[in-house]
Amino acid sequence: MNFNEYYNSKSDHYPEYVTRKEMAVILGVCESKAYNLEKHGRIPYQYASTFDGRRQKIKISDILLYQYEQICFNGSENEYVEALRCYFEKQLKEYPDLLFVSDVRRFTGYVKTTVNNWIVRNELKALCYKNQRIKSPQRGKGTLITKEAFIDFLISPYYRNIARKSNLHKEQAQECQCLFISFLSKRGVQSV
Repeated sequence: MNFNEYYNSKSDHYPEYVTRKEMAVILGVCESKAYNLEKHGRIPYQYASTFDGRRQKIKISDILLYQYEQICFNGSENEYVEALRCYFEKQLKEYPDLLFVSDVRRFTGYVKTTVNNWIVRNELKALCYKNQRIKSPQRGKGTLITKEAFIDFLISPYYRNIARKSNLHKEQAQECQCLFISFLSKRGVQSV
């Protein structure tokens, strides 16, 4: 579904302009999150003078555009995720099929503890046999991870939505953002 189809299916349910409080209800977020979306420029707004004073008004089209972007970005089965998979496969072409924690650290820019926490929380799937992680035969190399499992982790919404990114992750996120913008333009979204 492209943005125009999404907009036409949703826009009939709402007025042309809404308040921040109504926007929070539409998006299913708290008011402070709605405020942050406005503050960081993700959803534009304007002021209108009423007999009660100045009030914010937010176009429903801007809210639905943000909602559509979130659906596309966080989806697990769509064209953008497939494009991301191709991007990371190219980036990891020189890496072996079995990776060490040190390889993951080098690629993502995160410390060993963070990578191990991903493995413990099962966000990053380690190579296992009978529910036991397989360790490298080389002392100090740690857990083994398949390249395919690492790519699955990189394209997951968990990794893409990490709030405090490493410098390498920020660089990757900028390239992925360009990829996402081109994806949205193909889907019929004009302004991002």
